[in-house]
Amino acid sequence: MLQHEKTKTCSKCKATKSIEEFSKDKSKKDGLTSACRECNIKREKKRRENGGDFTKEQKQATFEKYGSFCQICNSISNLQVDHRLPQNVCNPNTASIEDNAWILCKGCNIAKGTKILIEVIEIIPRKILGPMLLQEYAKPITQGSFDKVTVEIGRENYTEVKLK
Repeated sequence: MLQHEKTKTCSKCKATKSIEEFSKDKSKKDGLTSACRECNIKREKKRRENGGDFTKEQKQATFEKYGSFCQICNSISNLQVDHRLPQNVCNPNTASIEDNAWILCKGCNIAKGTKILIEVIEIIPRKILGPMLLQEYAKPITQGSFDKVTVEIGRENYTEVKLK
């Protein structure tokens, strides 16, 4: 890379790349997505493999089950149906099921991101959780071989699973 070429570090792969490898995002301070195009393409491919987004019916059922407020901060604006367990830790076509859905506001959804939270794992029925998780995540989680890190989301503390 030339010295004068502007670069940015991808939030996902941690590689420093030319800014040309990032998409535009007006909501970001630097006007670019935090992850490079390559990582975003991989993420979207994984989402599609894992069933993609929830159906309209699943979303409606989730709002009926939880009400119209964020399950973390109780906000009533910018609500979204989110995956309790992120799609990247789930087997194909298992993440977008009603037992893995809950209501979060956009801010809490972004803050949660792809974190695996113990408090969330405990809510999902075991008969659903086991087949849902990829083996590389299921085994360490069931054996308790992970570190616990406290994270704050929507002014609430949660325990994030960090695999060893």
